[in-house]
Amino acid sequence: MKKLLALIMAMLMLTGCSGIADKDNIINLLSSPKLSQRESEIVRCITEHLGEDVILKYPKQGSNISPVQVVDLSADGRQEAVVLYSAPNKGGNVRIAVLSATETGWQLIYDAEGYGSEVYKIVFSPLDRSGNSQIIAGYTFSDSSEKLFSVYSPAEGAIREVQTQSCQDFMVQDVTGDSISDIVYAGINADNQRTQVRILSCHGSPVLTSVALRRISVPNARVTNIAFSKNDFSDKNAILIDYTDVYYRVYTQRMYFEDYNLHNILSPDVVQKRWVYDYNLISKDIDSDGYLETPTVIDTGSQMPENLKFMEWTGFLTSEPERKYYGFCEAETGLFFPLPDSWQNLLSLRYGTDADTWQVYRISDDYQIMECSLLSAGYSNKDDPDRIVVNVGTQQIKITFAADVTRDQRTYITAGIMNIKQEK
Repeated sequence: MKKLLALIMAMLMLTGCSGIADKDNIINLLSSPKLSQRESEIVRCITEHLGEDVILKYPKQGSNISPVQVVDLSADGRQEAVVLYSAPNKGGNVRIAVLSATETGWQLIYDAEGYGSEVYKIVFSPLDRSGNSQIIAGYTFSDSSEKLFSVYSPAEGAIREVQTQSCQDFMVQDVTGDSISDIVYAGINADNQRTQVRILSCHGSPVLTSVALRRISVPNARVTNIAFSKNDFSDKNAILIDYTDVYYRVYTQRMYFEDYNLHNILSPDVVQKRWVYDYNLISKDIDSDGYLETPTVIDTGSQMPENLKFMEWTGFLTSEPERKYYGFCEAETGLFFPLPDSWQNLLSLRYGTDADTWQVYRISDDYQIMECSLLSAGYSNKDDPDRIVVNVGTQQIKITFAADVTRDQRTYITAGIMNIKQEK
């Protein structure tokens, strides 16, 4: 522990950070990869301009997870660098800087304060027909309770802030079908009001304009996920919204854009479940076919432990709903185990000797079909044909099968295990 504290303090000194760092800064420091020579030169340009060292800020989500992004915003063959950082003498909010590559190095062309203490995500995408890529930067705070996104646009060697909106979540994708990206976002709730889902787009307009909106079906909803999917109801991307109400019920609403309206695909009341855990139960593309599937908790009517739940994943964006997986989930860990369809309605679930062991029994004769155990690091598998160890991220799971579980059934189960806590 003393060595860890010494390491943290050393890193704080190296970054020029004065005072005591908060939890997010410490996590950033401990997980920060070493900067490349080019990235170091970019950061040095900012520190020389400010006259002080900076703390780089890592986005919490998205594919662009580095605080230093090098992109060609103006599509002119010259690169720009976008840097997300905070500085001790510049207040508590994140800052965003844009630098242009020159023959002699990097030149700072934009530096401004953002709208939160943390970066939610950052996206680069063309939102209009200028040929430029806009910067869509999402900001949040340490508890992620509130989010805002800002759009920054390059023009004639300069950067300007075009628009800023508060939201629960946002995504960037072409949903109007005009080959330029749009921003879909869920607005902030007013008391006892229904959240609005809006599309911001340059579709038919030279500037970003709200071109469609639809209200979520229940009041006081908390949006947990916005995603896009292929669908069989439109040639455009479907928008999928997962959200919860004040009673911990989870809903999924699916819609597509047509004639400046958002049209529902299936009523959100069709797939509804109660979820009380500290992570969100959201839709995912679990088989990588481009269509998102939605999880549903199956109520068997039989008495079972609260945290062991039968579950299925169904695609509702195809012409006919299609179930992709049936299985069970241990809700505290978030681990989902697919099971053969032929086993449905024939099983019960139990805990083993402790909370990290989960057993599947056949109801008819109380016969144990399989046992799953969460392992500690360094477990060594013994030579046992009925015992398999599977790695799911950083977790190791030992599965012991009954002798009459076939090889194909074992392969199906072990190959499809996933952690549903890993949201995006």
